[in-house]
Amino acid sequence: MDWFMAALVGTAGGASIEAVDVVKSIKWHRQMPWNVQSDTIDPPRRRPDVRPGEEHLPAPGWKAYCVAGVLRLFVSGALTGVVAASFPQNTSPLVAFLIGLGALSAVQQVSTLVPLMIKSAGRAALGGVVEEAQQVLQQQGQQPGPGQPNGVLPGRRQTDSPVAGTPQPETAVSAQQDLTGEGGAA
Repeated sequence: MDWFMAALVGTAGGASIEAVDVVKSIKWHRQMPWNVQSDTIDPPRRRPDVRPGEEHLPAPGWKAYCVAGVLRLFVSGALTGVVAASFPQNTSPLVAFLIGLGALSAVQQVSTLVPLMIKSAGRAALGGVVEEAQQVLQQQGQQPGPGQPNGVLPGRRQTDSPVAGTPQPETAVSAQQDLTGEGGAA
């Protein structure tokens, strides 16, 4: 199955979910979904994602509802096409249909996880810098003091001069060594 045919089958999966949503809305509200106003939803309750005053907004209308439906179909078809292009030998019509069914939910979940992944990647990068500095301090046998100025190595002040006969660590060399200890810049 090529990617274009899989995208069409995935779009059919998205249309199935859209049809289920319309049927549920008609059964629950006894009117078409684009005519449902927020104050007609039984039971009316405040949700944390609704700003004050939004609970009395007018119904979206059929044009807005159709645009939302077309966008859902586009997401279903696009995601299914991408998966089929990535794994052409493993994509069957059933797999393409199932991907189309869950495409919108998958995209919503991934979009909520992206900021968290970026945040944790930033923390991991900073954590590596902190761990590296702590390892250097442990190798020197010194502990950082609470009132130490920034940019100054622990145990030394900026005005201190190295004492003759005491070995000084080579910070340029240790920064270039990898974790295996074999040295060399990456």
